[in-house]
Amino acid sequence: MDLLFTILSFVLLISIIVGIHELGHFLTARYFKIHVLKFKIGFGKELFSFQDKQNCFYSFGILPLGGYVQMLGENNISQDDDNHAVQNKKSYLDALPGERAAVTVAGPLANFVLAIFIYFYLALVGTTQLSAYVGDITPLSLVQETGIEPRDKITEIDNQKIESFNDINLILSQRIGDTGFIEIKYIQKGLEKEALIPIDNWLSENDQTSPYIALGLQPFLPPLVGQLQKDGPAFQYGIQEGDLIQSINGKDISTWQNLSLLLSQLPNELIEIELLRNKEVKTLMLETSSYQDEKGSLKGRIGILASNNLSQWPVEYTIEKKENLINAFFVGIADTYRYTLLIVSSIGKMISGSISADNLGGPIQISVLAGSAAKAGYVTFLSMIALLSINLGLLNLLPIPILDGGQLLMITIEKLKGSPVSEMTIEYSMRVGIVLVVGLMVFAFANDIARFI
Repeated sequence: MDLLFTILSFVLLISIIVGIHELGHFLTARYFKIHVLKFKIGFGKELFSFQDKQNCFYSFGILPLGGYVQMLGENNISQDDDNHAVQNKKSYLDALPGERAAVTVAGPLANFVLAIFIYFYLALVGTTQLSAYVGDITPLSLVQETGIEPRDKITEIDNQKIESFNDINLILSQRIGDTGFIEIKYIQKGLEKEALIPIDNWLSENDQTSPYIALGLQPFLPPLVGQLQKDGPAFQYGIQEGDLIQSINGKDISTWQNLSLLLSQLPNELIEIELLRNKEVKTLMLETSSYQDEKGSLKGRIGILASNNLSQWPVEYTIEKKENLINAFFVGIADTYRYTLLIVSSIGKMISGSISADNLGGPIQISVLAGSAAKAGYVTFLSMIALLSINLGLLNLLPIPILDGGQLLMITIEKLKGSPVSEMTIEYSMRVGIVLVVGLMVFAFANDIARFI
């Protein structure tokens, strides 16, 4: 069932970002009266197709890994063809260089517009996010040496303001492959403090770990009961969803990580739990159960899971982000710009070698991420669509023949020299482009397989 859900999530995600991309080409071609022969999403055998009144075929292929818009004049189809339906129609070759450039750039531009719309929508309807409190510090990590402690609040990283934990990960992502120092400002027990963390080619190797985890930071998770296992001690002894656990055997509990660690040290023991329920303190006695970890050690547990419902959390540990119509529009543009810069920077570091090309992901990696994002909720799934839409837009702007960027390069050359590029040059450049793109796809696919071996 999980596999089917992952596949469907992947198909939906790819269909949206590819469909929007091709729709940009399609609508712009129609605007300039260029006759469109076919609009297709996916490759291979057609699952369904239909034709409109302007003799354009629309279809969906069985393999949703791309798509294309075929215009009159492309692929050796011309007005001299025997098909009377396309006679006296404007072909792509008849269009002015500026019109062809507009049609070409419209695809990537549509991807950026999709990202802007998604970020605009999320800002308008509002989202609840984790605030920038630290939940736990990984032992022997870079952060442990700085003095940052659980429940400290991070306010700035590299002179960039932090509002939510998402900001922490985004800003740290900009430092992947760098050497130098990460500057962190934080509040500890009401006092503003600063830490400098030395890094050397940080995360430059093949490492899929989130930057904040690699640094040693964990987000703050309150010891709030989210779900109960029906056969667990917590359910049997009357603990309820939404209870905030405050102490165990008289020891104060401040974070979910702290709670998990303490319970693991108490297998098959009678314990006293103090919790807060509806602003009322309650005390319960229960006996823990146990399990064996991978090392064979006996660990304690009571059958509870952390709460991922941020509306149940104490308000100081969450942040509400909601904008009016005008501000949401600017947030959409700003977020798209931020992620575009991050991706461009990452591509540059990959080309220069400061980031390993093994980090490049292919369809398997995307499908896994799509499934995980869909399970996490529509906000996470929409955010991933926006991010991958930006990726697709940028990828297509690379000056590689068969990609939109390569087409723009040819149109620019034509404009500069005052005459069309020779058919031989176009043919050989297309061959080179195919080799480059196929090679890139094979490399990304090989990376995907290596991750699962």
